[in-house]
Amino acid sequence: MIRIIIILIFTMSASMALADQDCRVMEKKDDGISLGFTFGGFGFGVGPNIGFHNKSGIDWHDNIQYMIAEYQELCSRFNTGRISEAEYQTEIDNIISRSRGYSKEMYLHFEKKKQKFFNEMENFNQGDLQ
Repeated sequence: MIRIIIILIFTMSASMALADQDCRVMEKKDDGISLGFTFGGFGFGVGPNIGFHNKSGIDWHDNIQYMIAEYQELCSRFNTGRISEAEYQTEIDNIISRSRGYSKEMYLHFEKKKQKFFNEMENFNQGDLQ
């Protein structure tokens, strides 16, 4: 087991990345203050209301979650030197093409579903008129 670990350490450290890539894809930070006025019934209180919120994380959007996860994994592999720049570019192109294919597939699926729904409504309305 130790031999395998030593071999992995030497093979991974042999090829270093040329330049680190920015892995902070769609990171979002949101800070805010909310101001308001509270007026309650007897015994509940009256006065100003001040609130603070702080959110940070990744802004996920419908069908790109998997693409972003793939990109971040690829980016970390490139930054640690486990893949070359040519392999990195090839994988980026593959991620983009898969993402576009998935987006198109989802669009066509919902377009068919919408058309089926409208056809059913049209058939129902025509049945009422006869």
